[in-house]
Amino acid sequence: MVNRFLISFFVTAAIILLLFTQISVRDLSDLLMKVDPLWTGIGSLFYLLGLLLRALRYHWLIHSKKVPFSRLFQITTLYNLAITVLPSKFGELTYPYFLNRAAGVNFTEGLASLITSRIYDLFVILVIFSITVAGSQETLRIGLFWIILISGGLTCLIVIILLNLSRLLNWLSMLINKWSARPGTKIRQPFQWLQKKIQRVSEDLHAINARRGYFPVALATTLSWLMIFLMFHAFLKGFGISVPFLKVVFGSTVALLASAIPISGLGNWGMLEAGWAAGFLLVGLSKENAIATGFGVHILIFIISALIGLLCWLSLKRQSPSLPA
Repeated sequence: MVNRFLISFFVTAAIILLLFTQISVRDLSDLLMKVDPLWTGIGSLFYLLGLLLRALRYHWLIHSKKVPFSRLFQITTLYNLAITVLPSKFGELTYPYFLNRAAGVNFTEGLASLITSRIYDLFVILVIFSITVAGSQETLRIGLFWIILISGGLTCLIVIILLNLSRLLNWLSMLINKWSARPGTKIRQPFQWLQKKIQRVSEDLHAINARRGYFPVALATTLSWLMIFLMFHAFLKGFGISVPFLKVVFGSTVALLASAIPISGLGNWGMLEAGWAAGFLLVGLSKENAIATGFGVHILIFIISALIGLLCWLSLKRQSPSLPA
């Protein structure tokens, strides 16, 4: 764990130092010093609404028991904070962990609902990205035919995965079970444990799909991303930078897709800023503003997330004393 943290730290530090060869620390400090508190407050409100919508989404995805909405909001907030600070996407596992410890939901069900929510996220982001790319053909010099073909193909692939992931995991579970049962297998027990966990996740995914909550989950996911894009737009306004909303959506979507790349970094620091810089360079921002605003927006999100997360953690600790300090 320590070695993983150190690797993640150095990968993140390398990306950040590379970005700072293009701007100075003074560029970033000047940007943060002139931020408008009103627009920061508006952006924070959009962030809070986004968290509420994500908690509502998890309400539709958890099938075994009814978890109070306030508890889901606390867990969602802590999970969003964790994925910004923990290494190598390890923060993703904090959602099923907190759901298990604070709400009594089985870890595999939490993992299944997390996987499903991430598939919906990818689906919505790709659809939004395709729409904004279609509106930026002159900038990107990509034909509308290829945009429709690529986006349509990816969207169909995601839908197929969503509807058949349970079957795929069930097939993988049976394959592992047959392999571990072969005569002469020396490490049978770990593979049997893995097979049982995969089988449980497969069953939970099937139970989630059986609820047929596709529309409410997709709607909550879409609205939550709309809140995030409005937050980005408000923060840019707070920095004194005016960018049309659709261009904000395009630039920040590039950043989100870049931060999803499975690179062993610390949270999504570095990759988000690099993707943000690339996206907003394409929409016309200067190199200095594109890089500085990427850091500025990320810092504001982290501060707000940490403040809300601290309040939720204190509340959750009072309600669930069994949680570790």
